[in-house]
Amino acid sequence: MGIESWYGSVAGPAGSRLAVPELADHLGRALDDLDYPANTTSMNPVLLPYHRYAELFDATGRLLQLLRRALFGSAPDFHGRLRALGAVEENYALWVPGPLEEAYATCMTRPDVAVGATGPKFLEFNIGSGIGGVVETSVHSAAWKAAYGGDAGPFHRAPDPLAVRDQIFVRAVRELGTAPAVAVVGALREFNAVRTTRYFDLQVASLRRQGLQAEYFEPEHLLEGLGLSDGGATPRYPLGLRHFNIYDWTRLGIDLAPMRAALDAGCFLIASQTAYLVANKKVLGWVSEGLPWMTAADHALVARYLPWTRTVTDRLVHWQDTRLNLPELLLSRQEEFVLKPAIGLGSQGVVLGRHVDEATWRATLETALSSGQYIAQEYVEPVPYRMELRESDGAVGEADVFPVLSPFLFDGEPGGCLVRYLPPGREGCTTIQGNGALPSVALPV
Repeated sequence: MGIESWYGSVAGPAGSRLAVPELADHLGRALDDLDYPANTTSMNPVLLPYHRYAELFDATGRLLQLLRRALFGSAPDFHGRLRALGAVEENYALWVPGPLEEAYATCMTRPDVAVGATGPKFLEFNIGSGIGGVVETSVHSAAWKAAYGGDAGPFHRAPDPLAVRDQIFVRAVRELGTAPAVAVVGALREFNAVRTTRYFDLQVASLRRQGLQAEYFEPEHLLEGLGLSDGGATPRYPLGLRHFNIYDWTRLGIDLAPMRAALDAGCFLIASQTAYLVANKKVLGWVSEGLPWMTAADHALVARYLPWTRTVTDRLVHWQDTRLNLPELLLSRQEEFVLKPAIGLGSQGVVLGRHVDEATWRATLETALSSGQYIAQEYVEPVPYRMELRESDGAVGEADVFPVLSPFLFDGEPGGCLVRYLPPGREGCTTIQGNGALPSVALPV
């Protein structure tokens, strides 16, 4: 399968888009004051034939079920699963006993996908409600719809990520019999560039459009907002959107005690703590390597959509029909592999063999072997996508970019697709904050 047969050659209808100067101004205003910087360089989103767009979400759902089963099958309970992963309990302090912990573990996910010569390959799965890009993808999708004529334009089938995610809380209210009230729990200090509370205001407004009472709380004000700070026993908001992860909040010195107290008082934070166990990249390695219960169809799914991925230990593995020692394989084929910490965000600690010297690669491998908390993954050579780009002087031309596609799946429903790509000529990990990747969206045509 080549690039032409997967990305296709669709384009927005000629003459329906805003002119370039107006378009750049429109995008700048629409995307201002969010976590991701406004992309006024790319003069189109990534356009996908509808069947390819749908394929991303179908594969996401099927692979997510394999990851969920792999994690839950590793041990019968939460603490056993921690041990199976070699995880530190302090990093997973906000779990709750009972069936809700598992029921709401995989209701929100955003994999990162590279398109290689044989089609999409899923590099990792970000699972939980602290994943980035939901708000930006919602606003960005709406901005492109408006730029091409609104709801009657070519992108009318693109979903609104916030509206789709809100349905998880609508379902929770119905199934749990709670009051229709959601506390959005987050911290503006996570976002360096924001000037106002717009990022959280958009989420609150979206929940309210679904008939849910909603309010945003910083962690220090959560218990007061829930009515629990003065001896109250029942939280005013029985549900919460957990818009954070422990890794980031610990790094920022944010006290987790109010969140633990809210959980203990009966405010259930969605997604549950177990989401971050399913997202552990070692689980991806287990599925890639194969588990006894996997069927022929499961193995075919993995072969089609996952790059070869293994947990890093000193052992023999199968590589291209040959049995080899894993450390020796990684040393002899450095350019063909990537080393990744099992947990981490924003590509922190990720080392691409082809972009580092041998000494750095050896040192990273030694860390991986001693810690037992890394995966090795086959590098996916991306195929290009032709993008219309605006220069700083206003001139517009075309160049090849190499997108990372990140489809959101909420309760099994497609929730839009975030895109990131490096400016032409830049190498390394495709990260927005760390390496200047341009954020965009993929839309179906």
